Amino acid sequence: MKSFFNATCKANVVGDGTVGATIAWLEKFINVLFPDNGIEYWSDNQYGKGQHYLKRDDRLPEAGSADECVHHVACYVRPGNCEGRIIEVALSLRGGEFKSLTWMKTFGKVDECWLIARAIDEALNSIIYWNELPEIVAMSEKMPRQQSWHRQTSLTEEVTILSGTDKVLVKAASGLILDDRCWGGQAYAGSNATAVTQDWVTVLTNTNAKFKLVKDTTDRLTVPDLPGYVISKRGIEVDGFYVLPPGGNENDDRTYLGYFPDAGAAIQASRDHQAKQVPVAAGVQMDVSLNTAALEVTHG
Repeated sequence: MKSFFNATCKANVVGDGTVGATIAWLEKFINVLFPDNGIEYWSDNQYGKGQHYLKRDDRLPEAGSADECVHHVACYVRPGNCEGRIIEVALSLRGGEFKSLTWMKTFGKVDECWLIARAIDEALNSIIYWNELPEIVAMSEKMPRQQSWHRQTSLTEEVTILSGTDKVLVKAASGLILDDRCWGGQAYAGSNATAVTQDWVTVLTNTNAKFKLVKDTTDRLTVPDLPGYVISKRGIEVDGFYVLPPGGNENDDRTYLGYFPDAGAAIQASRDHQAKQVPVAAGVQMDVSLNTAALEVTHG
């Protein structure tokens, strides 16, 4: 099964480590992954009574061998009291107690409910047992919104994810930088870059943002909507890129569009060149059609 998240940072708690902070984070987490979910209400057990409820100000139990430590996470779906369904999230402690962390009232379909339960289970296991906090919520919070609770972004311009072998740059057309990281020389640099890229694709897709993913290899950029354009460093140690249009000769400097100081400028130059070719192609087609018609009249 595909993972619900990929990139993580070291942390064994969310925010101040309380149950309330954890539930607030889980709600954002689910809204990122399932923006159209049918959840109507999240409980933080503010009014829960008895020893089997974790209260909002309680500390989230940790992994360990003591009786009050977490043995396993329990997430499941049950029918609602009169309609809809309830998603229950509980922690089984080593001392034999079950503690309710939260529950959700939802009108979502049963498949969605179980996917949400599994996503929460995966996130809590990552935090409690591996001390790894999924970054996808922090990524989503960087997206501009008219209101903080809106699930869709207010950003109308296109965003580019420039994904390299050891770096990731997420930048809007206006220059707004959403993420800029490099793991050069670090262990697992490639895995980190891939994980961050995958989660940004999820965030941008689910917040309804316009974006394109550009693969930045060591020497060449791969831009899906620029077929035939070679954007590369030509094997030279330079900061920018050279652009060779379709049909160009890579050994002939005269056929290159030129050298551009960075990836964004090279991609834009390629797009500008591509846009100019459409009217030219249309003009050639019109000339051919007119000549064909003239021949038909002459031979008629």
